[in-house]
Amino acid sequence: TILTASGVFLVLLGLVYDGGNAMNERIEAHRAAEQAARAAADEMRGVRDGNEGINESTARARANQVLRQAGWHGTVSINGLDVTVRVTGKSDNAFLGAIGFPSFPVDETGTATSITGPD
Repeated sequence: TILTASGVFLVLLGLVYDGGNAMNERIEAHRAAEQAARAAADEMRGVRDGNEGINESTARARANQVLRQAGWHGTVSINGLDVTVRVTGKSDNAFLGAIGFPSFPVDETGTATSITGPD
């Protein structure tokens, strides 16, 4: 019975502690994705200063820089004036790893649209 109680306690502790950490990681990833998307949309200067074309490579580089600074990695998609950043990773488990669940996946997306008018 002590072994069973210990196992149940470990599972409950894991759900609370590791689950809480996973939620925090997802919130941080979502914030990073949103910030990176906004930064990339702001970098598409050709739209804002009247020059023709959109500098997608500069926008992508800026989004990736924001992600790196936040400790994440992801993909940047640009479709016209819309920027979508998808952040993927994992949240390592401290307690649930002991019973075969080493991590929870993190997969968050942020979007932004470049402003077409003057500043």
